[in-house]
Amino acid sequence: MTIKSTGEDAYFVASNSARGFYSYYPQCFDDARIERVFAIKGGPGTGKSRFMRDVANAGEACGWRCEYIYCSSDPDSLDGIILSKEECAMALIDATAPHVYEPSHPGVREELINLGEFWDRDKLVEHRAEIEEYSKQKSEGYRAAYRYLAAYGEMIANRDALVAPYLCLDAMEHYAEKLFFDIPRGYCFAERHALIRSVGMRGEIGFDTYFARAKRIYLIEDCHGSAQYLMRFLYHLAERRRISLRISHDPILPDRIDGMLLCDSGIAFVTGRIEECQYPHKRIGTRRFIEISKMKTAKPALYHAERMARAMLGGAIDAMERVRDAHFEIENLYINAMDFDKKEAFTRQFCEGVFQS
Repeated sequence: MTIKSTGEDAYFVASNSARGFYSYYPQCFDDARIERVFAIKGGPGTGKSRFMRDVANAGEACGWRCEYIYCSSDPDSLDGIILSKEECAMALIDATAPHVYEPSHPGVREELINLGEFWDRDKLVEHRAEIEEYSKQKSEGYRAAYRYLAAYGEMIANRDALVAPYLCLDAMEHYAEKLFFDIPRGYCFAERHALIRSVGMRGEIGFDTYFARAKRIYLIEDCHGSAQYLMRFLYHLAERRRISLRISHDPILPDRIDGMLLCDSGIAFVTGRIEECQYPHKRIGTRRFIEISKMKTAKPALYHAERMARAMLGGAIDAMERVRDAHFEIENLYINAMDFDKKEAFTRQFCEGVFQS
């Protein structure tokens, strides 16, 4: 796991999972607080991410606060931004596959931006065979990666079934209540999906966003998958106490929570290893909630399942590297066909219209 510290309010709202591409786009961008949505169309290399970055910079210079939503496959690129100022909020999103976004109120709430207006079609047609071949390689890489991730999910399911008889869930629930003892009740439960990890073209990537924004950090060190149950108990306590939170889901197994940031108190609960957190924190090991001494007969199968899961994850990452190679070849062909001077002029005009109107 590579941890990135961007200094931004950065997260993901989609992931490459055991179920294929898994998106939280509707929950994120259909939020009632967002009054305007600009859905950006255009091929790879047409500058969608750069356009959003430039708009974010212009917005922040005008006093807007920005949330940066990164691409789960290519964490160096943006999938979207959310800009807010006082009671106003707007979003810009990459609306191309696989995270296609269909406007619900086009022209009223949503507007389309087509960066394809700035490419030279004749130059792209010259390279049609190459684009088609690289696109085929990219699709094949994704299919292979998703097969590996599905197999990873099956191995984790085997591990969980082996560990389940030895879990002390009552003790775990009681411990979760102790952790919540001094946390004030809220006024209204609400959750916003903000994933802090991804598996993609750069391998396993994590953002330190929850750590950087927290006043108090609990780092939960997992033992044989048991941390998922503690996180579930903590989530239900937040729900019962009407606490609003940001929630991060395991990128491969979306049903599992791997992080929560309680918005009012600034308390973060995050699963991870000690080397992943460079901030002051309290460590919580979940080994204490497993009757390890009774697991002698289950251990060989348990360790085999965990080894196989790691191997499947490695296979998925290798496949995603093939996706990366094909993706950047396609990007280069589109970059060479773009008129970026016209696109930059459009960006300046767009920012003037949005932030100075």
